[in-house]
Amino acid sequence: MTQMEFLLGMLFIWFVLIVGIVVSAVFLIVRLVRKTGWKAPLIALGIQLLLFGASALFCVSHSTYYRYNDWEILNNSVYEVQEKYGDFDLGKISEGHSGTVAYYIYKDDGPIMPDHLDHYYYMEYDENGIIYKVYDGCAPGG
Repeated sequence: MTQMEFLLGMLFIWFVLIVGIVVSAVFLIVRLVRKTGWKAPLIALGIQLLLFGASALFCVSHSTYYRYNDWEILNNSVYEVQEKYGDFDLGKISEGHSGTVAYYIYKDDGPIMPDHLDHYYYMEYDENGIIYKVYDGCAPGG
């Protein structure tokens, strides 16, 4: 799944949640005005706001690619990332040297302007092995 497909899916989920929030808010207002049971619309509104916040937080923390949590990877050791996500598809860790390692994420064969290239989740680390930059890029030479 490409990042664009993920973002389109998230936009659809957010649209559904926003419609649910509006509908729940309207039902809550109507029930408050009529002085009838207001707990159910309030609980529904709270759940939908919670789901919307959680999905927004997930999207922001996984902004480069949905499988990798950028917040967890940045400023973390390259060895800990390798331990959690497995061996790197590109690059090797050089002890005492800065470098770049990467995981394969997808091949862009999408419906809108595909480049038909392999894309990787790149992580640049410093001499101490601390990752300071993450980004989505094509294979070297691609």
